[in-house]
Amino acid sequence: MQFSQLISSDPEKVFIVARNVSAATVSAGKAVEFDAETVTDGNAVTQAKSGSKSGLFAGITKDAMVDSAYGLVQVYGYCGSAYCSFNSANSIVIGDFLRPTAGNFEDMTLSAATTSGHIWVSVMDTVGAAAAISVVSYRPVFIRAL
Repeated sequence: MQFSQLISSDPEKVFIVARNVSAATVSAGKAVEFDAETVTDGNAVTQAKSGSKSGLFAGITKDAMVDSAYGLVQVYGYCGSAYCSFNSANSIVIGDFLRPTAGNFEDMTLSAATTSGHIWVSVMDTVGAAAAISVVSYRPVFIRAL
């Protein structure tokens, strides 16, 4: 585990070192989960999949990780650039919970988040509803997956 050096102007962040076993490069800011099917050594991660197992969420990649390479995964603190995909019909407000799915984060209701265990990531800005489009972009989030 790697704790960032204390600098009064920067928010606290915690990282783990993990190995990408996704069979492809995982971009920076993507949601990853521990791999419990092909490699069970405790440090192997794969890009979060659709229908992810909530208990396997590992964190957000700091930099791009090529297949079989080691890299940093942020597990706690403010992350200014997480890949998110929001439904066009929903307005997202600061503090809404997000769930990892297919490498990005999607919004979910408070009741669904607390019953399913997806309370590790909260969005840190507002995304307004827009007719007939989905919002896919990098957004600031707060992570509590320590």
